[in-house]
Amino acid sequence: MTKLSVDIAKKYDLTARRKDSFYLKIALSNDDGTVYNITNSANSAYRADFNIYNSNDELILAFTSETSAQLPLIVNSIAVTKETATLVISTTANNMGIYTGTYKYKLVVSDATDNETNTVMIGKFKVVDI
Repeated sequence: MTKLSVDIAKKYDLTARRKDSFYLKIALSNDDGTVYNITNSANSAYRADFNIYNSNDELILAFTSETSAQLPLIVNSIAVTKETATLVISTTANNMGIYTGTYKYKLVVSDATDNETNTVMIGKFKVVDI
């Protein structure tokens, strides 16, 4: 029997410091090294969401490229450069007050226009202090 996976998500475990500013730059590429396509049919960049969940799968902190959203989403905290498929996730220390511990996260790029949603990164999100 041959197995085939259509899951493109790569697993990376991340560590952040509680109450410190957060910065993560990611360049998305295909397996062959070419730039991952995050452009919709209207030639706009896809929406990006970086969501952090507790052990009960409850959303506790989230970053988004959207300009308006409800908490716990931090708006405009992901800059998307469509030509290079680069995502920069950043926020101030004020937003990084989650308690120390190990959580899980996923990074999703999506677009309602093209009805596309792809989880591109998953893993553990560890928060340390002192």
